[in-house]
Parts: sequence; structure tokens; C-alpha cells
Amino acid sequence: MIKYTAMILAMILLVSLSSQYVLAESDYDDKLSFAGYLEETLGHFWAVEQNLDDNNAKLALVHASHPIAELYSSMKPELKTANPEFDAKVQKTLMELGKKTGSDVTRQDAQTAIDEAKEIIQEARILVVGEELSQDTTFKVKLMQGLLKTSIGEYAEGVQNGQIELMAEFQDGSAFVWRSQQIFDEIKSDLPEDESKEIEEFYSDLWNAYDKRSSPEEIATFAHSIINKLGVAIGEETKETDFLTYVENIRDLLNQVKEKYAEGDKDTAMSLATKAYLDNFEYLESPLKESGQKELVNDMETMMRIELRDMIKNDAPMSEINQQVDDILTKMDVVAKVVPEFGTIAVLILVVGIISTMILVSKNKQLTLLPRI
Repeated sequence: MIKYTAMILAMILLVSLSSQYVLAESDYDDKLSFAGYLEETLGHFWAVEQNLDDNNAKLALVHASHPIAELYSSMKPELKTANPEFDAKVQKTLMELGKKTGSDVTRQDAQTAIDEAKEIIQEARILVVGEELSQDTTFKVKLMQGLLKTSIGEYAEGVQNGQIELMAEFQDGSAFVWRSQQIFDEIKSDLPEDESKEIEEFYSDLWNAYDKRSSPEEIATFAHSIINKLGVAIGEETKETDFLTYVENIRDLLNQVKEKYAEGDKDTAMSLATKAYLDNFEYLESPLKESGQKELVNDMETMMRIELRDMIKNDAPMSEINQQVDDILTKMDVVAKVVPEFGTIAVLILVVGIISTMILVSKNKQLTLLPRI
């Protein structure tokens, strides 16, 4: 009898812990979503400022209207639950922002209204998300990733065939990239130095692509490179793809680089070279380093990400492009031989991921026990 009682108690405890985990995970996701709406709102505020500086009151009004028109309804449930009076204050602030930043208002008075709105958004963050979680590096990384993912869609709506067709959407994309970079500047010292340095370089590539009105596909490639590198920085698992698939993708893309460059299609050659590195070799870097191939990774990074792309930018002779690609392909043969060793490493990464998840769950449980402000 005692034996069965103990088993029943153990099962009840297990169910209880599982329920707490689901609630904690749900609470974390809700706070992440809410914080994401706040970040997009801050992005719109920045767009308002940029348009006011350019004396474009019409576009400033568009962005001043977006938070109340597109984001507030998603924030309201959490705000109303936390503090109905403050919820009304947020709604009033966002509704009046367009009027307070309009063409009949001085630039200084408009900035005062924007700054006051920013303070309200910060209060909302502390009220709903909390001070501790708001300062958590992993939480901020996830906000960055969300902003960058949203920016991809906004850019695709705004730019077609190298021309801005919908300026508001183009500026939305720019604003969300800008806001993600602001968050990055807050946490980059907390991230591994190598990943932090690469993320900075990828941001430079992304902004250059914006300046050139590059294709939405190229914008997505650069944005995802930041998203993926951020994931590596906080220990997220990469997408489950056979590593040899990346090797074959790289070979195929690099051979296409030679073909397109020979045809005089420099832009496509650049895009293909970028994809070879950012969409494929990036996933091989960590396992290669774990296999003791750090020097090989450094060589490949220099040859693919820097040298080849610079050669294409600078209109290098076809013979030099072909030689560079052939040299990279030779090193890819070495990579292909090392890839089968990744199995053991993948198991180690999985173990680390499980441990990280357990730590996060524990932290989430503690957060659910904190009293709501």
C-alpha cells in the first residue's frame, strides 16, 4: 500500500511540475510578445523623428499612427490586466501622438511629445515584463530576432525591382533594423567576442543593402545571418539539416558565381557568394571549430566572406574570380572529410541545449512567482 501511495504522489508531483513548466513557458512567451510590440512602437517613434527632420509631416503622421492602429490592440489585454488606469494612459498617449507631432507643431514640441511617449513605453515594459526579464540578454536577443524577421517582410512590401514602391513599409523595415541594432549595442559586451564582431559586420552589410535598394532576397539573407549568429551567441540549436547538404549547397552556389560573373551579372554573383557563406558555411563553423579546425574556419571566412565578395565588388578579372572559387572549392573538399565527425559533436551540443533549457525553465518558474507590479 505504501509503495502504491508513493507512486501516486510521485505522479501528482510530476503532473504539477509539468503544469508549472507549461505556465512558465506561456508566461515567458506572452511577455516576449508584449515586449516585441513595444520595440516595434519605438521603431515607429524613430521613423517619426527621421521624417520630421526631413520636413515630411505626411510620413511622420503615418508612423505616429501605426502604434495605435496596428500595435495597441495587441498590448491592451496585458496592460488592462496589470493596471486599467495606466492602460488608458497608454491609449491616450498613442492616440494623441499624431496631433502632437503634426505640421502645425514646432520640431521641439514634437520631440517633447515623442520623448514623453518613449517614457510611457518604458513604464509599460517594467509594468508588464518586469525589470529583471527586461534586462536579460537572451530575452533581448529574442527581441532582436523578432524585429529583424518582421523587417524582412516590411522591406519586401516596400521595395520592388530596386525601387521603393511603398515608402512607409520601406521605412518600417529600416526602423525595425535600427531598433534591433540599438538593442544589440546594449548587449554586445555580454555576447562572445567573435559572434559580436561578426554581427556588427553583418549589420554593415545589411545597411549597405538597404542603401542600394537590393532585392528582398538579399535583404533576407543578411537579416537571417544576424538572426542565426545571435542564436549561436546564446547557444540556440541550428536548424536540423544534414551537414553534407551545406557542403553541396556551397559547391553549387560557388559554381553559379563563376557562371553569373562570366555573364556579366555582378549583382547575382554577389548574392550567390553571400548565400554560400551566410546561408550555408555559417552552419558549419561551430562544428568545424569543435573538431579542431579553427584555422580552416578562419581561412574559409576570409576567402568566402571577405576576399571573394571584395573581388566581385571591385570588378576583378574573370580569371581571378575563377581561381578564388577553385581555391575555396579545394578547401571544401577538406571540410567534406571532416563533416562525418560531427555526429559526436551534435550529441554534445544537444546535451548543452538540454542543460540550457533546464536553466531557462528554472528561471521562468522563479519569474512566475514574482508579484505583478
